[in-house]
Amino acid sequence: MTMKTIAGTLIHGRISRFGCPVTITTDPFTNFQSNLFRELTRMLVYNKNRRAAYHTQANGIIVRLHCYLKSALKARNQFKWTEILPTVLLALRSALKEDIMVTCSLLAYGTTLRLTYDLVASGSIDQNPNSTYVTNLIQAIRSLNPVSTAHHSSSKTCVNLSLKIYSHIFLGPDKVNSPLAPSYTVPHLVISRTDKNFTIDLNGKQNTVAIDHIKFAYLLVKDTNTNNSEYRPSVEQSPTASSNPVK
Repeated sequence: MTMKTIAGTLIHGRISRFGCPVTITTDPFTNFQSNLFRELTRMLVYNKNRRAAYHTQANGIIVRLHCYLKSALKARNQFKWTEILPTVLLALRSALKEDIMVTCSLLAYGTTLRLTYDLVASGSIDQNPNSTYVTNLIQAIRSLNPVSTAHHSSSKTCVNLSLKIYSHIFLGPDKVNSPLAPSYTVPHLVISRTDKNFTIDLNGKQNTVAIDHIKFAYLLVKDTNTNNSEYRPSVEQSPTASSNPVK
């Protein structure tokens, strides 16, 4: 996908309908770092955030929406997905978010939408139309119900303290590898770190990655204070057995 296509979609699909956003979050790939996109966001967007690589949680609400959307389309295999897609999207946009007690349509337009389901359920329209398309549409609407898109994870996470002191880390892949492929790439030098993101040297370039996809690298360096070939860990604090270092 070219940057021209991305810019056109942003203008015609988002900005022309809802106005210029205050903040926009992008992937860390080159398409969103081009001069065209940089100038476009400087003119139309107040703040631009770039999420870290290998961190799909940053786009979690969109990923969950795609899961609900695909499930709704697959559950109605008697219809063509292109025909049922607008109605499914209407149901998702009208779903009540229980944590904030509003719907997507209310946040976007300031008012609720008049749903086609209400018309069909109330019997205010012809229940036996002559058109086959309208008949199929009524059946599809009757089978739809709004679903909640809220998801708040309650799982506890554990972060190894060695990540704060080790100079190198292993980076996990962002795709499914073959059974015999290495689980992690070669050790990468840590340039800077925060509680959530690490900036590393990746093939000679600085790249920011999320802590979810890394492990500390237990390296051995040559001891220059002795004349023999004795080796010691690169940091004073050695990992315990529970830290499960990568071999």
